[in-house]
Amino acid sequence: MHLRTLLASAALALSFPVLADDHQHSLEAHVHGIGTLNIALENQLLELQLESPAMNIIGFEYQPTTTADIQSVKAAQNKLSNAAELFAFSPAAQCRLTSVSIENALLKGSGAHDHDHESQPAAEIAEHQHNDISAHYQYHCATPAQLNSIDLAGLFKLFTQTEKIQVQLIVGDHQQGAELSAKNTSLSW
Repeated sequence: MHLRTLLASAALALSFPVLADDHQHSLEAHVHGIGTLNIALENQLLELQLESPAMNIIGFEYQPTTTADIQSVKAAQNKLSNAAELFAFSPAAQCRLTSVSIENALLKGSGAHDHDHESQPAAEIAEHQHNDISAHYQYHCATPAQLNSIDLAGLFKLFTQTEKIQVQLIVGDHQQGAELSAKNTSLSW
């Protein structure tokens, strides 16, 4: 099975409703504080797909217009690009980052979607804009059979508004889901 198909399968598995904070939420919905991480390993290729509301990563979702806001967006982009600070893998697996791609509508200045707010003032519309950030990481693991854990402590430390990450893992025939947080940062399989 192609790795992109595995990631798509993981994303589909996450689209089913889960119980979070005593409310039913679909992870396809934009929920502040909650992100998703799909992990797939095929042969020596490890792929991670992180999806998060911009609020969790940057602290706001409106289009930046001030120098300070633009700098905040760029700083968050740089943090996301530094995968070694976000993810820790089983050292014996010898996983080496080979590529990172990030989709961030706030950096491009487009891509926001807002609700139908024809009669609302501009300030209220800005509060309701939803922008998501998607980061894709590829690794080459020299000994993939030794890959049996991931730790997201760095991610929670750098992006303090991220409360939970819903993780879906596909490694060979093994599939696993978990909810990680700043108090529970590690997933083992």
